[in-house]
Amino acid sequence: MIKKISEGLIRRSVSDKKQMKALSLAFAVKAIYLSSQINDASYSKIAAMFGISRTSAKERIETLKDMHLVLYNDKHLIFKTLREFDQGIKNINIQNYSCIDLYNLKEVEKFLRLQGVFIKQSQIDYAVNVKKDILNPSSIAKLRSARKKSKKLSHWDGDVDNGQSVNTVMKASGLGRNSAINILKWGEEKGLLTKTKRISKISIAVGVEDSFKLHQDRGRYFSYGGFVFHVLPSLLVFLL
Repeated sequence: MIKKISEGLIRRSVSDKKQMKALSLAFAVKAIYLSSQINDASYSKIAAMFGISRTSAKERIETLKDMHLVLYNDKHLIFKTLREFDQGIKNINIQNYSCIDLYNLKEVEKFLRLQGVFIKQSQIDYAVNVKKDILNPSSIAKLRSARKKSKKLSHWDGDVDNGQSVNTVMKASGLGRNSAINILKWGEEKGLLTKTKRISKISIAVGVEDSFKLHQDRGRYFSYGGFVFHVLPSLLVFLL
């Protein structure tokens, strides 16, 4: 069972469709076979195994060769580890994939793209917790630790909020807007995450027609039925 994967490998693949298709094959094989190899391998055999064309199987294998993730040993195709061990590289825990059809590479790809969103949420949660510990520390030691950690967050310009906007999901998954929304729905259906929408009534709308607009800071506002509502990015909780 695969428990960890290189964060960098996920990041590179979500922004490269060719690499993502190849990675979905490598992930599936390693998750299915304890030996991480296919004996008497051929493009036709791999195509039949995963319900893809021979051409697609060949393209994925060739891409994996370029990514240094496969090698041939006689007639056996060996899939190498999905972890990376260079200095500064993080290997992260991934979600349980027992609900995924590993022979359906499109579904495997959805899972991997969702892991990109999972990584982003982990980073958001980390930053939020550091900010909160600085604003409201439980001890002097906690404050010192938080200040030390905050030096790594000099680039962080977000509010102290755990929500993740659709635009952020799009960047983290490498998908367009509709596909990003759909992958979250898919994740909910698979039991991989829960999503909580946040809409609050903040004031009475006097002399304002029903409307919707983006806010310059965080979230969106709309007026409806004589009231103004504030919509904040949804809270995503990923289940391990």
